[in-house]
Amino acid sequence: MKILRYWKVFLALVLVFAAGVVTGSVWTTMSFKRAFQRSLELDTFTADAMKFMQKELSLTPEQQPKIRAILQDTGRQLGGAFGQAIKESGGILVGSWRRIDQELTPEQRVIEQRNRQKFREGVKKVLKIDLPAE
Repeated sequence: MKILRYWKVFLALVLVFAAGVVTGSVWTTMSFKRAFQRSLELDTFTADAMKFMQKELSLTPEQQPKIRAILQDTGRQLGGAFGQAIKESGGILVGSWRRIDQELTPEQRVIEQRNRQKFREGVKKVLKIDLPAE
């Protein structure tokens, strides 16, 4: 019964721990989202890669513009490949939605259409890509 005397201390410790878990989870999620969005920008890719290479390799002034041009070209190529992959994936996804619709009741289709619209808006906001029409 002596342990029950300290229930307030125990409760306070549990609440502090829970607050830390929630705060850490929110911060981590936001950080990953920001990092992902930054990684999709060509200028950010080039600048970050140049900083890293300069730090690690101590590039000469003659090397810097040549390597920057290579990194910019690489970024454009990666962006194109990524964009193409997203478009193809979007087409596959929309095709599956059509097939799923055939199995749903009218009431379920209404709910699913709302969910798909939210998904489309998220893809457009984050990736700045429109999925193909259904």
